[in-house]
Amino acid sequence: MPNLSAHSLYHKTFCPYCVKVRAALKMMSLDVDLVDVGADREAYNTLVTQGGRGMVPCLRIAHDDGSIEWMYESDDIIDYFKENFSK
Repeated sequence: MPNLSAHSLYHKTFCPYCVKVRAALKMMSLDVDLVDVGADREAYNTLVTQGGRGMVPCLRIAHDDGSIEWMYESDDIIDYFKENFSK
């Protein structure tokens, strides 16, 4: 099972797709590090340079082997959390 603390959700406060993901996380009682790219220009730059796109929501997953995965699309992110962390 992946480590939940190795995940960061890059989001914007009022983005409807981000709201959808945050609501799903709340329903699953998962506490994930939230990075608001609307309020933090440096975080946005990280999203674009490392993730490849400025689109949110985006889940940053730091794997145990040191590799980083950037997952876009709200439904994919929600499914990922359901499959890996839902009880």
